[in-house]
Amino acid sequence: MEAARDRVYRLLLTYPKEPWTQKDLGARAGCSRGYVSRVVDALVTSGVLARPYKNRTVLLGPAKLLTLWASRRSLPGPVHVATALGAEAVEARLRESPGTAMTLFRAAWHRTKFMATSGVEAYVREEDLERVADCLGERSAEPTSVALYPAQGPEFEGVERIDGRPLVSVPQNVVDLMAVGGQGPRVALHLAHAYDLWEA
Repeated sequence: MEAARDRVYRLLLTYPKEPWTQKDLGARAGCSRGYVSRVVDALVTSGVLARPYKNRTVLLGPAKLLTLWASRRSLPGPVHVATALGAEAVEARLRESPGTAMTLFRAAWHRTKFMATSGVEAYVREEDLERVADCLGERSAEPTSVALYPAQGPEFEGVERIDGRPLVSVPQNVVDLMAVGGQGPRVALHLAHAYDLWEA
């Protein structure tokens, strides 16, 4: 289960210009105002957030919060799918499946055309995971070019469509890439710079 803190971070990064109240953050993140107060106080103390208005907080710069979130984030274990379909055909089926959004390298490729990939990684709502996996091929115990990550719902906050393809929000994409390791941080940094998320 995703930590409430992650949901707060995601909201702050997905809507960076929003002057949030703790009440609004708590309601959207599904956690208590007391919990949000502790998270916000810690972020204000570390220079990530400011309180320029009474009872409102704003994000000073996303780079620190992206790094903080990525350092605490671990992706859920993926379901690997062996398929005879090519990447474009897999994407076409994901487009038709509600409750899915591409992430990691495939989503970054569609946004920046940096580091081409033949793999497809996507979040799929937990209740739809079996159906979507069966639609694409057969589950595999070994890593394959298709990785489906079980999602609880908050991962879909700020989903955008590029050429009809559902992609997680840019902050979610950056944090997932940073958390996955390997070439992920390199692609994440490129994506963050392309979307002005790495400015102080």
